[in-house]
Amino acid sequence: MIVATRIEEHGNIKLRIWMVLILAVFAFAAIIGRLFEKQIIQYDHYQSLAYNQRFREEKIRPARGNIYVTDIYSDTKYPLVANKTFWALMVVPNQIDDPVELANILGPIIEISPAEISEKLSQSTVYIPPIKHKLTDAQRETIESLNLPGVTMLPEVYRDYPEGTMGSKFLGFVDSNGEGQYGVEGYLNDILKGEDGKLIAERDVLGRQITVANNKMIVPKNGQDVVLTIDRVIQFFAEENIKKSVEAHQADSGSVVVMNPKTGEILALAEYPTYDPAVYNEVKPEDYEIFKTMAVSDPYESGSVFKPLSMASGIDTGAVKKDDGEYFEANVQVDDYVIWNSERKAHGYETMTQVLENSDNVGMVWMIKKLGKDKFYEYLDRFRFNKMTGVEISGEEVGFMQPKKYVPDVGVATMSFGQGITVTEMQLVQAMGAIANDGLIVQPHIVKAYIDKKGNKTDIKTNILGRALSETTAKQIKEMLVSVVERGHGKQAKVKGYYIGGKTGTAQIPLKDRRGYEADKFTGSFLGLGPTDDPQFVMIVRINVPKDVIWAESTAAPVFGEMARDIINYYQLPPDQFWADEQTKREKGLID
Repeated sequence: MIVATRIEEHGNIKLRIWMVLILAVFAFAAIIGRLFEKQIIQYDHYQSLAYNQRFREEKIRPARGNIYVTDIYSDTKYPLVANKTFWALMVVPNQIDDPVELANILGPIIEISPAEISEKLSQSTVYIPPIKHKLTDAQRETIESLNLPGVTMLPEVYRDYPEGTMGSKFLGFVDSNGEGQYGVEGYLNDILKGEDGKLIAERDVLGRQITVANNKMIVPKNGQDVVLTIDRVIQFFAEENIKKSVEAHQADSGSVVVMNPKTGEILALAEYPTYDPAVYNEVKPEDYEIFKTMAVSDPYESGSVFKPLSMASGIDTGAVKKDDGEYFEANVQVDDYVIWNSERKAHGYETMTQVLENSDNVGMVWMIKKLGKDKFYEYLDRFRFNKMTGVEISGEEVGFMQPKKYVPDVGVATMSFGQGITVTEMQLVQAMGAIANDGLIVQPHIVKAYIDKKGNKTDIKTNILGRALSETTAKQIKEMLVSVVERGHGKQAKVKGYYIGGKTGTAQIPLKDRRGYEADKFTGSFLGLGPTDDPQFVMIVRINVPKDVIWAESTAAPVFGEMARDIINYYQLPPDQFWADEQTKREKGLID
């Protein structure tokens, strides 16, 4: 019995030993497998973790390109937007012995109350955000001269505006992430901002950069400078005149666009009210519409300024001639609708020139019936009202016109005088440019040249998009527009010594939530060119919802006239001899 028990115990021991050995083998295999997984399969992952502990990759922002304007006096480039270095005040709380004392020292320098600084310094964290941004060089020098422990000054680059708010409505701004928003800054963001660089720096166990180490830098590629077509002097004229008009008429807003009809260069684009791009973040969310460039982003029913373009279509096709005439009543019925003249007034017998002089809706309906829907839409396409202009300003919209196959006769009739079709001011300036430019239509552009950081310059060439009208038709429309200014509703746009051509437009404003129009809100516009013997500019003035008078001849036309005088004097254009001869004949009673 004793022998049997010992044999049994010996067998149990051997079994236990084998079990331990088997468990040890499995444990060792698991360890080997885990090591294989860590060191072989997940090698790249853990190498990356180790690398990231030793090295830190920091983005290096490039210098954003400047934005310049010029004038006709010299080749000087005037910066509208540049870069300026300011300083941020950083404090490491755990390196501060007496936060209250430090707050009392810094407060008067950075213009923050010591109590507010003390509250920020009392946070029990290793890092706190900058105490103050946009400190000047003088403030930085004062602080650094004090040798305050735990206090560091870090450079920060901001956009600077040497001309203040000039051009802000077409410039846009740069946000806190360095991205251009709205305007030229938004449209040309990739060109202006350049390409980020990076610094890969080795750090010690405390996270401090090792100055002599295996560091690597990828140099950033700085953004290109942009020279705009904007003339600094004409832009000044435009901003002063539109501000004065909006305030005088207590209008909601106003705008001016001036373009060279031969090149498509935008010489001025001013809107009021405006904003300061240096402090764009102070604009309330409900007011963000002010960031948009109205001239490209706000299509509107332009009213009677559209009539010369419709009339040009009729004359160019031969459907009518400028001296064709008819007796017109105060209204005309089209489909089930009655279309009235403004003030419900009949003008009797009128030629097509007089239809424009008197801004006669009924006469325009007569003309458009002779032209026909198909030809009318063909010329809308020639004038490019179904396309964006492509001007280098973000947020451009194309406007709306009903597809030809769906538009009824009454729709065609009202479109002829600028109702039921929406267009932008930039589209209108482009179309009027074709009349000024002997029938050739050019693309508007606000960029004159790009300049890289090596000084290489790329000029933007004039882009002729095609022929909208014959040269003969363009000449006749110019003559008709002169007649509007000399004898019609455009008299406030006259400039003594020169012939100016243009057309007023007082348009109803469509309701936003249903069909129909506002009862007592109007937009006044004046679209024109000058001097007509050799047009140097086309221009549109728009006044939105004036409170004292509604008619464009009293709101927009005077601004056009003042601007035209300013531009002619600035260009030092010689007086029109034909105008002088005509004036002499009028004084002698030889002509009307």
